[in-house]
Order: sequence, then C-alpha cells, then structure tokens
Amino acid sequence: MPANNRFFLVLMLASFSKTFEEARYINTSANHSATPGEVFPWSSYRLPDSIIPEHYYITIHPDFQNRTFTGRVKILLAVLKDTDHVVLNSKNLQVREALLLPLPEHHNQKQLSLRLQESVQNEQVAFTSSSTLQAGRKYELFVSYTAALSSSFSGFYKTFYRTRNGTTRMLAATHFEATSARKAFPCFDEPSMKAVFSITIIRDQQHYAISNMPKRTTVPRADGLLEDHFLHSVKMSSYLVAFVVSDFASKSTASKRGTKVSVFAPSEQMVQTQYALHAGVKILQFFEEYFQIPYPLPKIDLVAIPDFETGAMENWGLITFRETSLLYDPKISTLRNKLWVTEVIAHELAHQWFGNLVTMEWWNDLWLNEGFATYMEFVATNHLEPSLCAEDQLLITTFYRALEKDSFRTSHPISLPVRSSAQIREMFDVVSYCKGASILRMLHNLLTEPIFTGGIRAYLKEHSYGNAHQDHLWQALTKSAVEAGESVNVKAIMDTWTMQKGYPLVSVTLQGRKLKLSQSIFTLYPQSDTGFLWQIPFTFYTSNSTAVISHLMKSKEESIDLPHDVAWIKANVNSTGFYRVSYDLPTLRVISHQLREQHSAFSRSDRASLIDDTFHLASQGTLKYSEAFSLSLSLGKEKEYLPIRMFVAHMTRMLSKFAFSRERCVMQLLKKHILSLLGGLMQAQRWDDSGTLPQQNLRTLVLSIAKGYRRLPAAQHAERLFHHWMEADGKTQLPRTLRGMVFQVGIKKGGDREWTFLLHKYIESTSSTDKVQILAALSRTRSTRKKKWLLNAALQNQVIKTQDFGTIVRQLARSPKSNQLVWMFVQRHWSKLVKKFSLGSSYLSRIVVSITSKYTTRKKYEEVKKFFRSRKNLRNLAFVRQSLEMIKVNILWLKKNKKQIKSWLRKEYTETYTTNRHCRPALALKRGRALYVKTRKS
Repeated sequence: MPANNRFFLVLMLASFSKTFEEARYINTSANHSATPGEVFPWSSYRLPDSIIPEHYYITIHPDFQNRTFTGRVKILLAVLKDTDHVVLNSKNLQVREALLLPLPEHHNQKQLSLRLQESVQNEQVAFTSSSTLQAGRKYELFVSYTAALSSSFSGFYKTFYRTRNGTTRMLAATHFEATSARKAFPCFDEPSMKAVFSITIIRDQQHYAISNMPKRTTVPRADGLLEDHFLHSVKMSSYLVAFVVSDFASKSTASKRGTKVSVFAPSEQMVQTQYALHAGVKILQFFEEYFQIPYPLPKIDLVAIPDFETGAMENWGLITFRETSLLYDPKISTLRNKLWVTEVIAHELAHQWFGNLVTMEWWNDLWLNEGFATYMEFVATNHLEPSLCAEDQLLITTFYRALEKDSFRTSHPISLPVRSSAQIREMFDVVSYCKGASILRMLHNLLTEPIFTGGIRAYLKEHSYGNAHQDHLWQALTKSAVEAGESVNVKAIMDTWTMQKGYPLVSVTLQGRKLKLSQSIFTLYPQSDTGFLWQIPFTFYTSNSTAVISHLMKSKEESIDLPHDVAWIKANVNSTGFYRVSYDLPTLRVISHQLREQHSAFSRSDRASLIDDTFHLASQGTLKYSEAFSLSLSLGKEKEYLPIRMFVAHMTRMLSKFAFSRERCVMQLLKKHILSLLGGLMQAQRWDDSGTLPQQNLRTLVLSIAKGYRRLPAAQHAERLFHHWMEADGKTQLPRTLRGMVFQVGIKKGGDREWTFLLHKYIESTSSTDKVQILAALSRTRSTRKKKWLLNAALQNQVIKTQDFGTIVRQLARSPKSNQLVWMFVQRHWSKLVKKFSLGSSYLSRIVVSITSKYTTRKKYEEVKKFFRSRKNLRNLAFVRQSLEMIKVNILWLKKNKKQIKSWLRKEYTETYTTNRHCRPALALKRGRALYVKTRKS
C-alpha cells in the first residue's frame, strides 16, 4: 500500500479527524437527504447489482455505561457497472463521517466527494460521488457512526442476567438474521452479497469478547481499554456475522479433527453446560461424516444468551441460544428437555452447512436453510440419542403442525416472493420450517438413502461459499438418481410441493382388486376446485401383507391393480407423505373394527394418522363426526403416547371452541368421552420419572387431564405434593416430569401464600427450564390483579424477562375470562410490543394468534378486524389474515358441527346427559329451587 494510503487508513481507524474534513466529504449526521426534497437515487428494496463488497474491516466499541456503541467500518468494494452511487443498508445508525478512496491510489489522486441520502422506508443509505465509479475498479468506503445498543432482540442489543446474590450483570450480543446486520454496521445486507469479515472489538478488562473467528491478538490501549482483533472470516453473508461482549465463563473440548468446541454461560450456570458440550461435539462429527465435508472453521462457540427471542441463531462459528435451548440442569431437567436441547443444537449445527456454507440466493428460498436444518436435526438426534424417539417428535412438532397450518387459505407456497423486511420476517414460519422439513423427509423416502445423501453432498460441494436456489438442489438430486440407475425428475415432483400452497387429500376407494385414487386440495372448509395437482409419493400396505407398496401419483384420478382381494388398506405409511387420506366409508369402518380388535396391525404412527385424518375430515365436512368418534373408541386399549397425543389434541381444540361459545353441556359430554377412553390409564399412572421418554410424556399428558376431574385423586395428590414441597422450602424432590403440573395445581388451588412463595422460587432459580415451568404455573392464578402484574412485569423486563411474555400470554389465552384480559392488554400496549419484537416476527405473530384463534363469534371477528385496521402497515401482514380466518373457521365449525357432535355424545353417554345440570336446564333449576328452600328453612 502506498504511504499516503496507509496514512489515511491509520487515521481512519483511529478516528475520522480534521484531516478528512479537508478531504471533501460530507458530515452525514443528518437523518434525511442532503438537500430537502431530493429524491433518493434508488427505489427498490433490493440493492443495486452495480457494486459488491469483498471485505469488511469492522471495529465496534460498546459503551455499557451509556448503553451505546460506536463503530467504524472500511469496506473493500468491487464495481461491476459504472455508477455514481454506493447504496447499502443502514438502520438506526447515526453516520458521522464517510470517505471513499479509489484503488489503486496514486499520489495525485484525490478522495471522492460524497453526498449522503437516506431511505428510511427501504432501510438504505446512498453515498453519491461527484465522480463516476468505474466498472472493473475497486474502492474503499470508510464510515464512522454511533448508535444505541438496541432494546429489542435484534441488531447489537443489550441483555441482562441476575446472579444468585441479586447483582444485575449486563452484556451485549448480536442477532442479525434476517435483516438486522444493518443495525450494527452499514453493509450490503443481502444473503447473496457475501464477503470476508475482519472484526475488532474494543472492551474493558472486566469483559470478554468473542466473534465468528478465533481471536488473533489483544492490544492494550492508552485509555486502559483492550482491542480484540479476530482472524479474517471465510466468505459469508452479513446476517451470519456475530459478536458477544460479556463476563461469561466457558468450557471447551475438541472434536476428532481438532475443532475447538466451547460453551459459554454465566459462571453460576456452568454446571448446566456439560450436556451441550458433549452433544455439540458428537453432532458436529456426525454432520462432517454425513455431508462428507469438514467443518471449515477452527472453532465453534455455543453461547447461552439471557434474553433471546427465538430458539437459537446459527452464526458461523458463534451460535447463540436461548438458555432453555442450550442448558441442561442434571438436577431438574427431564428427558424431554434433553431432546429439545439436542434438537436445537443439531438444527444450528446443520446450518453450518445448509445456510452458512451454501446460502439461499434470496429470502424467498429460506426453506432451503430452515427446512433442511429442521429435517436434519431429527436425523442427527436419532443418531446421537435413539432412545429419545426423535421420529415421534418430528411427527408431533413438525409434520402435524405443518398440515394444520397449511390447511388454511391464508397459507402460502414454500417459495414466496418477499419485498420488505416485515415480509422476510414472516417467512420464518411453520411453512418454511415444518412443511419444508416434511417434504424433504418425503423426498428422502422416495429417493432412498444413498440417492438422497449423494445428491445433497454434491449440492453442498458444488455451491460451497456461494449461493443457490431450489433448482440447484433438484438438479443435484436428479443427477444422483440417474447415477444410481433411477429415472426420476426431482424438479417436476418437487415444484408441485414448493410452488403452490396447501397439500392434497387423496381419496381412496377399494373396489375388489382395484384401488381407485383421486386428489384434491385439503382445506379446513370446502372451496371450489383450485386446479392444483401434486405428484404424490403414495404408499400403502394391506390387510394381507405388511409389505409397503409405492406408487407415484401424477394425475387427478388414477387406479392401482391389487394382486389379491383385501379387507382394507392403510395409505401414507408412517406419515411419510405430506398429504391426508380419505377412505371410502366401508373401508373406514373395516379399519375402525380392526383397530378395536387388534390395533397392533398398524404402527403407532399409522394409528396416530388415522385419528388425525379422520377428525380433520369430520371437521371439514367430508366425513360425519359419528365416524370419527366411533374410530376413537379403539383408544380404550391404546397404550402408546403418539396416538393418544393426537386424540387429546383434537379433544382439546373442541373443548376450547365449546368453552368460548359457552356450550357447557357439550363440554361435559366430551370430558366424559375422554374419561371413558383414558380413565384406566389415568388411574394406572405412577407419580415418578420412570420409563422411556414416550412413557414419561404419556404419564404427564394423562395426569394433566386427570387433574381436571373432581372424582379422580390426581388434583388432590398434586396439591399434597406441592404443599409438602413448599413446607420444605422447595428442598424436597418432586418428580421432574410432573413438576410443572404440580406447580399449576398448587397455584390454582392455593392463594396468595402459595403464589408468593412460587414467585420467590422463580426469582431464586438459576435454571431456565425451571423458570419457564414456574412462570406457566404462576399464570394459572385466579387473581386478575396477579395476572396483570405478570403481564406488566414481563413487558417491562422487571423480575420476568420480556422474552417470556409469550409464555404468560399463551397460558392466559386458554380461558375465556383471562383471554379477554390479555387481549385488552395487547391492544393497549401494541406499540411497545412492536418496538420490542418487530412487525412480522414469528414471536409477535404467535402472541396474537394464540389469543385470537380462540374466538368463535362474529362480534369478536369484527373487534379483531377493527383493531388491526386501525393500525398502520398491518392489513397485508400474514398473521392478521390468519387471525381473521381462524375466527371465521371457528364460527363455521360450530354452526356446522355442534349439533352432530352433541347428538353422538348424547346417545353414547345418556346417563351423563340426563343427570348433568348443564345439559338439563330444568333439572338445574329444580336443584336450585330445592337449595333455596333448604336455605330458607335453616
């Protein structure tokens, strides 16, 4: 570098001094264009393709005392087309000074004069040069700026934790996905504009800084501060940049290849990091073998952040987690917690290849990142911890969730154009994650293991350190199939699943030795034919053989010849296909009979899918509810968690609808139906932690239901356990898996003393898992004053963390009375919630939907509609449309199904109907009069 260049660079990195003021740049502290009314030179949300970044040199200095930070960035730019503007992303940054230098620089060449403009709407700044930037040339852009440490969960934000002695400690962490790197430094904040990053952090001696790469050196400064210089990164997208400045402790080990794996957490929580360290190393090694590509960085850090909106973030080399997603307390945590921690670590480590090494070109293909990581988390978990039954968890949390969400008309295709930050944030939803994972699982089963793994390995190798779109993946998988001697057009198949919303209902008619199939879109309420067609990997077995038969269905109607007469078929084996199945009525009744006589003829996942499909078909109107309830009678012999879990989910949704529409008689009949099928299981459970994870889940589920029946001893037993634990100041051991339920009963049955005691235990606890359980229980209080206190405390981040606001909302939203309270609270504090969680974020969307999805009346529909119409920029957001559609679905469902459900239950449980006061108003009135007379006489 020429001497004069080095002079300018050193001066820049130290601070922009008076020398630069003489070099014809503009002071850019203004928030608006340099000249009022001047048009911003770029109109698109997407950045122009005239310039790309090659290398960022970033220096960040967080000031914990003033809760601000200063930054300096030098960006090496390559000009691809002649232009007068450098347009890049920036949000909430106060740009102080800027300078543009052409390269290579000559002694007689001056710095370019710059003019700053800002587009607040598109989150962009433009530096307009007095001279044209020439194609083929390189330039260096220097910018210095200041900003406040964010109070939200994105950008470079401040976060706090409390020690056991009550001291509050502050740290600063980043979360840049999807569009928040621009809140920490001016940048080309698009996934395809990859570059190398060199990070320097200025800090005090009480804190420790980490970033994507290992630390190269630490330089003491004259002012007593320290400068940590980190190694150059690999080429990566801006949203993957990360740094954390904290006083955390750490624990490290190394993989077989020598990669340093470390876990960071507050020192008092280090005992909870051992499992994450063990799982992290094992999963990293598994993916290196599975993908046949070594992890490319020298280290990987796993960091537990005290305040975190999502589950985790896959920053390359520095993964940040919500505490519940990383920490495992050996004294309190359960196998279910272990499964969750394993899955989240596996998900984020899968991203080191899918997302980081190979990145989608634009956010419309986000599912390539998130769908793959979601699917691979279960593959890796099953490898590391097969006893945790990850396949069951995949069906519950991924497959069935995706089917439910994609049943609504307001759903969207997996691949969807997005043109704003809010629209991009909305892509982080069930469709991208869960449907994406489900169709990959379906494709995996169709292609077989060798072809699938061969294709994804080739895809990753070909596009390493670059960007890709879904067609690149389809090409790699098709080529892998051809090399294996299989003729399959993966793109033709998969475009039908990614380019159109929804999924098919396959109607099956058994006629002798002929199986007739037809497909149509499945929605929660009937609609006209959309014309959608899918290429469906249709699988089935028969009453005569467990051998699985596969058929790729391409047309609206097809038929399959069977070699023998069969009594029944079971389609969509183990729910590997992303579709529902409707059987002709005679076949369905034979299946119901088979379930009652010998349900083991079907796997537990197939029994679960029969329950789920049948009740959804009844809900939609394709089938009568009498058929669904008749099929459910087989559950009297069921002992497996998965089918019972699906049945309970449907009963819970029904009970909620009837509760919010004040249909108490039907509620009592439904509860009787549940008790008649699961009562034996409820009374057979032991109050301990024995058994496998599915057995533990079953115990927790049925005992949680049992506590709602006064005639069963569950609630009384839980209450005794709570008070025994309380009398021992929380030092006695409660069953880990039942701890949350015991807390809930203790609060619901207790008063001020019990609630205050549990709140103190919440404050004292250093276990994030324990805190979530306690908070859920505290929300079950009957006191309106305490409910309001919980909401306010969480919103203000006092005692209760704002990240857990959603936990309180979900608990309160369950009952009609507290739902109204929380809905009014959300409306009153909407602007604060948007500032904290951002419009379009999945967290804020879930908060709203968890409340509004319960409503069942036209009045509530109009109330919700009016509120969101009165707020700017909300009408076109997905969660608003989803909320309104869900209420509509509930209204239609009650109108269409209430009578037939009540009719079947009334016939099945005549005694309950004739003796229950909610079902016989005259009887209730007679009892009320008798009580009145008795009271008068006494």
